[in-house]
Amino acid sequence: MSKQIIIAEQHRIAAVFSEDQIQELIVATGTHQVSDVYLGTVENVLPGIDAAFVNIGDAERNGFIHVSDLGPLKLQRAAGSITELLRPQQKVLVQVMKEPTGNKGPRLTGNISLPGRYLVLMPSGKGVNLSRRIRNENERNRLRALAILIKPAGMGLVVRTEAEGMPEDAIIEDLESLQEQWENVLREAAATRAPSLLNRDDDFIQRVLRDVYSGDVNRIVVDSHTGLRRVKQQSERVGVVVSYRKGF
Repeated sequence: MSKQIIIAEQHRIAAVFSEDQIQELIVATGTHQVSDVYLGTVENVLPGIDAAFVNIGDAERNGFIHVSDLGPLKLQRAAGSITELLRPQQKVLVQVMKEPTGNKGPRLTGNISLPGRYLVLMPSGKGVNLSRRIRNENERNRLRALAILIKPAGMGLVVRTEAEGMPEDAIIEDLESLQEQWENVLREAAATRAPSLLNRDDDFIQRVLRDVYSGDVNRIVVDSHTGLRRVKQQSERVGVVVSYRKGF
């Protein structure tokens, strides 16, 4: 099966094609993008729908968070409603899980996750989970044992498909990078006035390769010579054709 990724880095748009049919579209052009981490301020709480609106810096639309997505914000286990968990002007650490559409602001979550090349770090999560696409039982056992050994206390880890067959040093290095990223988020949150953007995946090529690049991709096309070099540097799989096409 022919599968290729087309990356228009200058426009921050990418598409995954399978047999000339678009399988997935990645767009990163909005003010609030999926996986952005913000320090926000609760504007108002709606007990009727167990939700709240959070100001994350958009003058026209606030973000929306449901009680089921509060995550670590839900500190009072016996709380009966969202009014016992959030109050107006309260500062909250949130992540965009769905970009704004029309008149609706972005959907937010308190369950923050930081994706890396081989792992996903969940600072408020628990345990270790492996991608279902890793099917070799010996490899699953190896990766699970490694993840249990290196998992930071009080956090959760997801082992991505790309970790299959990778050396332990590379996976540990990925985790160290994610931990540093999370520590930077916490430092920024402590030193910054809300609302404020604390973390964004600015490297579009890295984001695309991390999220959609897999072993069945046989061609990657980019729209710049610098992008071409970076794809070649980050693409470690054998047999992938990387090419440049101007102005698509």
